[in-house]
Amino acid sequence: MNDERDPKLEALFTDSAAESPNDDFTDKVMTSVASRRRNVMIGRIAIVVLIVLLEVLLSAPVQSAVGAFVEVLGTPLLELNPSILATVLSPINSIAGIIGGVLLLVHFLYRKLLR
Repeated sequence: MNDERDPKLEALFTDSAAESPNDDFTDKVMTSVASRRRNVMIGRIAIVVLIVLLEVLLSAPVQSAVGAFVEVLGTPLLELNPSILATVLSPINSIAGIIGGVLLLVHFLYRKLLR
């Protein structure tokens, strides 16, 4: 280490210790920041209220649509009589099984080819 001090660095610290002649600018900036923060918070609260209202208003139609979609996903592709074959093929003998298999295939191809 060195005991010599940089004169420019010392001048910078002595200048920063003195009062800033332009305190109005700092006050205006801080007021602007506080106003902006308040406006952002009000906007976020408004968005949350709108989302909650939409959820309350649309809960029944969305639930019925999701229920119908789930019923379609569970539709078997092949009608098999109750047997061991039906039990073995049950995970892939539906529209959901096919969609899940395709998604797994896309995932593995993505990992293999792009990574």
